[in-house]
Amino acid sequence: MKKRRITAAVLSLAAVLATVVSSEGAQGKIVSKIETGEKVVALTFDDGPHPRTTAEILDVLKDYGVRATFFNVGENAVKRPELTAREVAEGHEVGNHTFTHINVKSLSAEKLKEQLIDTEDAITEAAGVKPTLFRPPEGKIGKEGESAAEELGYTVVLWSVDTRDWTHRTARAIAETVEDNVNDGDVILCHDFISGESHTAEALRIFIPKLLEEGYEFVTVSELISKKAP
Repeated sequence: MKKRRITAAVLSLAAVLATVVSSEGAQGKIVSKIETGEKVVALTFDDGPHPRTTAEILDVLKDYGVRATFFNVGENAVKRPELTAREVAEGHEVGNHTFTHINVKSLSAEKLKEQLIDTEDAITEAAGVKPTLFRPPEGKIGKEGESAAEELGYTVVLWSVDTRDWTHRTARAIAETVEDNVNDGDVILCHDFISGESHTAEALRIFIPKLLEEGYEFVTVSELISKKAP
């Protein structure tokens, strides 16, 4: 993939917890939950697109009229551009999850920017949109990593409800984690690709109608940020 020249200084990275709540909705801030007076949540998916599981999840979301945010790995977006295009065409938001699903803490600021730009190019080529949200793999990022992402115009997005679907839990266990822990303004973490058997799509068919019945609205992460209470 064509590279852009990067001139930022090499910076060290420090760790940050994945439960930081954004104090502002502006770019460059870490978002894991938004304090809002509305009954809204953001459903998010990491690590795709994958030819089978991403397609299954998109089918479920379409059935319920629910929109979500997909944090795509760049190399997967290159392999399956049609799925990234479908995500956008069906009203979902697409974010950046690095090009190779690499540990951001192992990278210099320059190398992180290369990962972000390559993924950005893949998403833009596939779907005609430029991502503005970045989720670091495993939620690991430091202050210098935050700064590098901010320089490229990204908001860092973590989560407040972790379904742990990547551990191959049953659909019922995944659904109960959401149902028992969800609150207004939460960002829910799921995966549209894991190694081995996935029960995520099945779990969605359990907890999405339950939350809709309780009056929750599913929105994209950017929409959730815009709903921050004054």
